[in-house]
Amino acid sequence: MLEQWTIQNWLQLGGLLTTLFGFLLVLIQIRRLGQSVRASAHAAIYAQASDFRSHLVKHPELRRYLFDGIEIRENHPDYQRVVTLAELLLNYLEHLSIEKSNFANHDGNAWRTFIKQALDACPVAKERLAENSVAYSPHLLAAID
Repeated sequence: MLEQWTIQNWLQLGGLLTTLFGFLLVLIQIRRLGQSVRASAHAAIYAQASDFRSHLVKHPELRRYLFDGIEIRENHPDYQRVVTLAELLLNYLEHLSIEKSNFANHDGNAWRTFIKQALDACPVAKERLAENSVAYSPHLLAAID
């Protein structure tokens, strides 16, 4: 049977094998690209968290308004700073909710729990979210429902 193969048959087989090999390489590259995207998402989220926490290092007295459920009054001298930090927190939580698909399922569930706990511990962020819900991603709003 192999004696009957012509050059054309061998070329077709070579082309088929080359195509299959190329397809395999593309699949490997797509897998690596997915890993790279997830790594970038993680890095961006941790950078955003670090930036948020750096403000708390400079102003540790404000931590209680963001993590301990203490409300701040509008006439408090640090009110505007706390509101700004609450908005940074909301941006961070929104980023988490949007990037949830880039995490393993158990990590996504942990982030959803974290988002709920963070909002429960920060009355000013919860209030800002309620007042400006159209300014935030539906992913964030869905994470707290």
